[in-house]
Amino acid sequence: MSELSLKHQLRGILLGHMGRARAIKAEGLASRLGYFDDRLVRKVIKELIDEGLPVCSITEPPAGFFLASTREEAERYTKSLRKRAVLIFLRRKKVIRNAGLFVPAGQRRLL
Repeated sequence: MSELSLKHQLRGILLGHMGRARAIKAEGLASRLGYFDDRLVRKVIKELIDEGLPVCSITEPPAGFFLASTREEAERYTKSLRKRAVLIFLRRKKVIRNAGLFVPAGQRRLL
């Protein structure tokens, strides 16, 4: 299946998953599209978002991807993204700090 065809089919499936309560897991999407691995599906979802589709995701049950059906759903998702971004940058800062302190036996400092 071409990536364009996959994108078209994925868009169609997601249109049937409007609202958080109708979230569908990436594995389920991949399976419906005939894939064993969900990596390509996740890549195409990112492309759909870039093209303007309001695809959100959630990790709490029912976990998965869905199209925001209300402004509140979209705002809740973007707040979760902001929180995760802050945590990732804090972890990055700690790794940089720790790498500067870490000295393997017989070697110079990493940074």
